[in-house]
Parts: sequence; C-alpha cells; structure tokens
Amino acid sequence: MRECDVLIIGAGPSGSLAACKLLKAGFSVVILEKLDFPRFVIGESLLPRCNEILEECNLIDTIKEQNYMLKGGAIFINEEKKEQHIDFRENLGQKWATSFQVKRENFDNVLLNCAKQLGAKVFHRVEVFEYDNENDIVKAKDINEEILEYKSRFVLDASGYGRVLPKLLDLDIPSDLKLRNAIFTRVKGEKRREGDKEGFIDIVIHDDNKAWLWVIPFSDGTTSLGVVCKEEYFKDKKLSKEEFLDDVIFNHKYLKEKFKDAQKVTPVGIINGYSSSIKKMYGKGYALSGNATEFLDPVFSSGVTLALESSNRVAKLIIDELNGKKVDWQKDYEDYMNMGINVFREFVYAWYEGKLRKIFYSRHKSELIQKSISSILSGYVWDENNYFVKDTKNKINALVSMVQ
Repeated sequence: MRECDVLIIGAGPSGSLAACKLLKAGFSVVILEKLDFPRFVIGESLLPRCNEILEECNLIDTIKEQNYMLKGGAIFINEEKKEQHIDFRENLGQKWATSFQVKRENFDNVLLNCAKQLGAKVFHRVEVFEYDNENDIVKAKDINEEILEYKSRFVLDASGYGRVLPKLLDLDIPSDLKLRNAIFTRVKGEKRREGDKEGFIDIVIHDDNKAWLWVIPFSDGTTSLGVVCKEEYFKDKKLSKEEFLDDVIFNHKYLKEKFKDAQKVTPVGIINGYSSSIKKMYGKGYALSGNATEFLDPVFSSGVTLALESSNRVAKLIIDELNGKKVDWQKDYEDYMNMGINVFREFVYAWYEGKLRKIFYSRHKSELIQKSISSILSGYVWDENNYFVKDTKNKINALVSMVQ
C-alpha cells in the first residue's frame, strides 16, 4: 500500500495545476495518468482568464517562454465571408486581454513538468479501476497488469474525457446539449492573416450553422482545423471523415480560398458525442475538476479555462480541508463553478439557436454590450459586473429582440 496526501487521477492541465498548488502548500502528491506524455489532444485555444490563473500560480513566465502564438481574440465568419471581430482588448477592464494558441501535447507536458519539479510523483500508463470511498483507497493497474493500491487523504479526479470517478461512483448524467462530432486535423501552407490578427482564432459558419469550423494558428506555421456538427449531419453525407472535412472546406467561400494550397500534416481524427455532465462535483474525501465534471462544447474554447479555474479553486479548498479548516464545498466550489459553466452553456445554446449570430452581426449593439461579450468570450464568466453573468438566457433573448 502506497500513501500520499493527495492522489490525482489525470495529468492534464487541471491535474498538473492543482498539483503545483498542493505541493507548494507542503502536501505530497501522486499523479496517475493512463497515457504516455506528450500526447495529442484537441482544445488548443486558450482564453485570457487562463493567463490570470497561470499568473496567480506563478506559471505564466514558464508559459511565455514557450513562444506560443499570441491570441488576441476571435473572428466569426459566415458563409458570405462577412466577419465579426471579437477583440479581447475591448473588455470590461480585466487585466489580461490576450492568451495563447497552444499545441496541447506541449502545453500539457510543460505544466506536468512544473509539477514534477515541485515534487509530484507521476506514473504513466496506469489506469484507475476501483475507488473505495469509505477507506480512501484507490486501486489501479499498470501496463504489466500489476495491481497498485494507494491510500490518500484526498482524491482529485482530473481525468478529463476519461471521467474515472463519474463512472466508478455513478455520477454521470446526460448533457442537455445535443451530441455532436468533432472532425479535425492539422495543416500547413494555408493563407494566414497578417499583423496583430494572425493569432486570432477563426470560427467559421457553414451551411446555416449546421456545421462550424475552428481555425487555430500555431507559431510553428502549422494550424489546427476542425469541423463540428451533429452526428446525423455527418452520417447523412455518407462520406469518410477525410472526405467530409474536405467537402466542408471546399464548399465554403472563405475556407476554400484560405486552404487552397494547404497540406494536411496529421491524420484526420474524430471524436463522437463529446458533451457530458455530472450529478455532483464533490463528496467525502474527493472532488472532480476540469472535463471530469462537465464538458460543454468547443465553440468558445471554454475547456481549458474551466479546467484551470476548477483546479485552482479546488486546490485551495483541499489545502484548507487538509489543514483542518471547515470547507463549504457546495457554496465555494460547486455553486461557484456552476455560475461560470451556466454562462458558457447559455452562450453555447444561443450559438446553435442562431441568436448569437444576430447579436454579433448587428450594428445596433452598444459599446458596453460589445465589451461585455468580449469579456465573456475571454473567459471572465464569473464577473458579476458583466451584463450577461446573471440571468444569462433572458439577457440574450432581450438583446436579440432589441437588435432585431
């Protein structure tokens, strides 16, 4: 039986950042990771809120040293090539107005190495298969099928799409969001924007938003390209994933021009039905963070933001609890996280319902509304001074009526 203060399941950004905070507070940390690192994963576009969290955790300088592509905002592009620019600098006064476009195999590994340098014991190719919540014992097996047992004072599930504890403790519930596919690759040689717009993410509307695409430029000259659509839309085309991606690109006025000379540099991949939700984010001696709690949709690049926000928050509460302080997990963790998640969720609903397009492309929105939207899309979804953070759905509906 091996022992530690905190056992973390998953070595992605959520697990690594939480480990850094816990180690700095003097606790021993073991991280169990199913895969080898570095490893490929989508979710490569960060938001300014991420920078603020990384700065708070004294990690921002390490991230800056990686020379990632600077991300200054997002550009929404419709079928007629009409553009709407969301510049993160036009916010409500938040400190950070830029972020980065990152290859996650590098970004995640950088954060994990920071945790290792602080003393985290990290074990790869180890899969957790049992959790005895009553006795605080986790069982896992390594690549040789050897059974490993760990006893810890606290367990943090940061397993992302693996969703280890939700499966073991029956915490999963269906997401309210429609199940969609993400089909993606990386390319080089496309026509890029110039100047301070080079690092903006493109979000491209296709076929009246039956599908949309992300275009994320990296500093090494390659670009992440992906299309998101309902599963039936993909199946109805009766094309392979490679043919489907090409069909979408070369039947769009903007994309076919941008990618006419581009070459794929990675195989086309697909993720099916990615949205997920959960009954509870915490319990006796355990909590969940990042995508292990809930994954919404890639459209507003909220994934890493929610992962870092939740791990930063949860690590503080774990430190307090292990130091003998009383922690209100409902109020200070789940309610807090759900406030921001619900804002993002309503924006995702409004995106697929076409409401946000009406707002984005309207000439009648005020400067305050424009800045409020920019702040939301910068990841500042917990700022209660923002027009959209409270009663989000009704605020969006009211604004749609006004701009029409």
